[in-house]
Amino acid sequence: MTPAAPTPPVHEAAQAQASRVAFERLRQRTDELELLVSGLFAFTLLALPGPIFDAYARASVHVEGLFERILLFGLQMAVGMAYALAFAFIAHLAIRAYWVGLVGLKSTFPAGIRWERVPLIGPVTRPFYQREVGDVSQAIDRADRAASIVFAMTTLIAVVLLYIGALSVAGLLLSGLIARPFADHDRATLVIFLGGYSLLAVFASTPMLLDRIVARREARGQPSPGLRALGERLLRLVGWVVPQRLIYAVQYTLQSNLPGRRFMAVYFGGLLLASTASAWMLVGSSRLTLVDSYTVLTTDAVEHGLLGAHYESMRGHDDQLSVVPMVPSDRVVDSHLRLFIPYLPKRDNPLARQRCGALVAGHNAARDGAAARLGHACLAGLWSVSLDGTPVPLDEFIPAERRDLGMRGLMGYIEVAGLRPGLHRLALVWNAGGGDSGPLRQREYVIPFWFTPAVPAPPVGAP
Repeated sequence: MTPAAPTPPVHEAAQAQASRVAFERLRQRTDELELLVSGLFAFTLLALPGPIFDAYARASVHVEGLFERILLFGLQMAVGMAYALAFAFIAHLAIRAYWVGLVGLKSTFPAGIRWERVPLIGPVTRPFYQREVGDVSQAIDRADRAASIVFAMTTLIAVVLLYIGALSVAGLLLSGLIARPFADHDRATLVIFLGGYSLLAVFASTPMLLDRIVARREARGQPSPGLRALGERLLRLVGWVVPQRLIYAVQYTLQSNLPGRRFMAVYFGGLLLASTASAWMLVGSSRLTLVDSYTVLTTDAVEHGLLGAHYESMRGHDDQLSVVPMVPSDRVVDSHLRLFIPYLPKRDNPLARQRCGALVAGHNAARDGAAARLGHACLAGLWSVSLDGTPVPLDEFIPAERRDLGMRGLMGYIEVAGLRPGLHRLALVWNAGGGDSGPLRQREYVIPFWFTPAVPAPPVGAP
């Protein structure tokens, strides 16, 4: 007589039953929970890119090299993730709204589609639509399935992007510390970072290679306990870097139940969209519009005409990344014109290290007034300024910190009292003779202004 299977303890059976009931109740409310989460996140995420970009614009003008790369990468990941997830959650909301409409139709018209009463379809069209469209219950199931898949895919992409962002920032910081002894710190940091990422990718892919080797050996009847043990050890080590339980629970569920190629296309398409969305924002911030038909007043034309970024009174929100020489206004009424030449570390530091021999390892090590004189000498040597073709010396310019602009630079006043009233042009050249390409290329800026001196009021009683 076969012995009866052991009966589980009463408390264990009760716990399992309670857990199952709780899960079933939760499953019945999944659609409500999805709608709540999607509604909260969709519109919150759409509002995030603006503040993120503002924070990047304020911080990026102060740094160079490693920190500038980290800021740019953080912008790319944060803005891309916000846009990609917002659009995905909006798509989920739309599908759920369609699902709600179908459920309402089903409750109002339990019979569903009455094909014999649909006008303008006949013996050919009706059977085709009956096969393709199905009844309302099938449409409800399809919409429910699609909404759940979109929601799960969206959360998966969010988790993967957060993981990639955190890992990359940590890798950049570690690479920067390792590269400190090298003369070309930036290039060494990039090489170490890319090399480390490549090694990590190879290391994470090794268990998959072992899987194939073990499968082939065991198919030939050759046991491979050593390779199996090695593969498990490698997987445990990979688990220290990759959050396997967090990512793979969702990824493998979707991947094993959906067509493989479609899943991978959507998966990598979402990651690609997220990584390139910030580029769209950066390009948009440097152009008046992304799409235009300015075939006459081209970009080159206005760059040698009037750009609002050169005038403090005209600068707007979209000029945050335009770190260019500035004057207060396009109209000058006083005897002197204030000129502010901003100091941009990622642009100026590499050239200053070449030309300023007094810098110690690229840093201004002087103190007090000597620090001001050295800083002025280094930056002033990078620029040449002229007014209507007449050179303007920068000897009386001084280092300045403009908290209203969030920048540091050189500031001084140019005498304009002897100029004729009307249009004049202030021209500035950075790294004259630096060529037409590369980060140290020659850069030219033209700032037109109108000198309109105040006319003295006539004496009282004068005709």
